[in-house]
Amino acid sequence: EVEALERQRSNIPARMLDVRERMARDLRIPEEKLPFAGELMEVRKEDAEWRGAIERVLNGFAQSLLVDDKYYSQVTSYLNSTHTGERVVYYRTMSQAAGQRSSGPTSLLRKLRFAEGAQADWVREELKSHFDYECAETVQAFRAAHRAITREGQVKHNNTRHEKNDRVRVDDQSRWVLGLDNAAKLAY
Repeated sequence: EVEALERQRSNIPARMLDVRERMARDLRIPEEKLPFAGELMEVRKEDAEWRGAIERVLNGFAQSLLVDDKYYSQVTSYLNSTHTGERVVYYRTMSQAAGQRSSGPTSLLRKLRFAEGAQADWVREELKSHFDYECAETVQAFRAAHRAITREGQVKHNNTRHEKNDRVRVDDQSRWVLGLDNAAKLAY
């Protein structure tokens, strides 16, 4: 993992970077045209105390490849005919109008900073639709919210489904995948 961090600026696990590297090489697509969602966003420094909880709720999405519509047929054919040895989730990113939906003042979206560009704009809109969780300061606020997270890593997906995944500590930076660069993870 350290070698992968030194080779690239990404916080994505080395095994997933290897899948992307092989696919990009085989398809002759520049790697930067196939970003992972987590490479296009990071938790704002002033909201660092929320990073572990945000990493938990966005982890799967962050490790998803974003495939521009013009590469979609190549990527689907490649993945269909290639055994990658990994679980690869990818999103076909087509241009979309900015949504009218705005996030509340305590939304996790307000704790994120995004890269520039069309795919980062796509990520922002996808987060608005599927990951607009309230960052609840108290358990009472958590209970009252429709969707929420606590700093300690508890997630309320809706009024009935709740989750607390303590298989890894919420503050274990070695597992974090969000970030526009990996300087902090490399220093860790």
